[in-house]
Amino acid sequence: MGSGIWIAIALVLTGVTIGYLFTKSVERSASADLSATMSRLVALINADARDAAPVLIGSLPDPRYDTPISGLYWQITDLGSQQMIRSRSLWDHVLKLDTPSEAGQLSNVHGPAGQSLLAFSLTARFAKAKSERRFQVIVAQDRSILDEAIKSFGRELAVALLILGSVLVFAAILQVQFGLSPFRKLRQDIEGIRKGAASSIDTTYPLEVVPVVSEVNALLSLQQKSMDFARSRASDLAHGLKTPLAVLGTIAYELEESGDKHSAATIIDLTNEMRGRIDYQLRLVRLRQRVRMHALSASLSNVVPRAIAVLKKTRTSEHLDWVVDVIDGLHVDIDANDLIELVGVILENAAQWANSRVSVEAKKDAAVVELRISDDGPGIQSADLRTIGRRGGRFDETNPGTGLGLAIACEIVSLNNGTIAFERSQYGGLEVTIRLPVAD
Repeated sequence: MGSGIWIAIALVLTGVTIGYLFTKSVERSASADLSATMSRLVALINADARDAAPVLIGSLPDPRYDTPISGLYWQITDLGSQQMIRSRSLWDHVLKLDTPSEAGQLSNVHGPAGQSLLAFSLTARFAKAKSERRFQVIVAQDRSILDEAIKSFGRELAVALLILGSVLVFAAILQVQFGLSPFRKLRQDIEGIRKGAASSIDTTYPLEVVPVVSEVNALLSLQQKSMDFARSRASDLAHGLKTPLAVLGTIAYELEESGDKHSAATIIDLTNEMRGRIDYQLRLVRLRQRVRMHALSASLSNVVPRAIAVLKKTRTSEHLDWVVDVIDGLHVDIDANDLIELVGVILENAAQWANSRVSVEAKKDAAVVELRISDDGPGIQSADLRTIGRRGGRFDETNPGTGLGLAIACEIVSLNNGTIAFERSQYGGLEVTIRLPVAD
């Protein structure tokens, strides 16, 4: 688009310049022709004739000077007697100069039938023995002849430039198409990396693009090493803390046996909180980090039934009535493992608090898939709904758990450009609404 605009601007400027130069060339050529005609006409004047009017010893060869209103005219005036002779083409019209000059000059005059003429005039002096005769000689040409030649050239030039512009635009399009083809392939290769189909870009590119490919590969390698290093250090830290936590658990057991139940309970609470935080961080490390335009796809229609089937086999969920309304073909823009984790923690939370019923609905709304999970448990006070999902937040200390499941869910949804909302369900318990982008 940009190249086409610049080509159009360049051609317009070129056309204007060529048109201007052609106009000047035509005018110079016309001036040269008039000057040549003037020289021949002056040479035909018989300065020795005794007549008061100018006398010619011959005629100009161009027959248009003898054709009325042909566009070519001449006029000679004896400045002494003010008598004149004219070409037959002028008929009875007299050429009048606005600013007569003795030196040769070009000017515009009015011609017969309202014509605009380009006239060349000068004063010819013929010396005699005791005096001199002066004649004002005018040779003129109809400007419409010049204007028509200029317009005709302009039309032909416009057609030629239009054809040239079309060819140049077509050539520019071809050049862009062929020149950018390596970058289209590069884009496809990067998309393959985003989707997990490859870990680096193949280097079979033109020499001009290879440096870019090499830099991208180096950046990908560095990013992967940084992520692996961070995961390794987090895993090492978690495993390194397990032994001290186990020791603390043993100390708490010994304190409880010795009768110091208060200290034992304090230590147990602290170790449970530390285990929960370690588990939270390890689960975050496993999440797939997203970048802008990172294209993924996972089937929500398959994940939900599988997660429910697993929960039905647990002791806390085998007695529940599962009401499932999930349409087929729902694919969301999220890593499959992250989706399993997300659906699992929400369903597990609903099953943990439900009395007898869990409702699961999923539908597509424009470019978003909406998953709604409700239970008939005790629910949460309205004032506490906005604090759900905060790390370590729990609203019933009598039931086991660290309260990190919903925090993990919020992290997953945020990481994948989705939204999650908590409300009181129509059954009295908690209703969780998750909205995720539809996969391409």
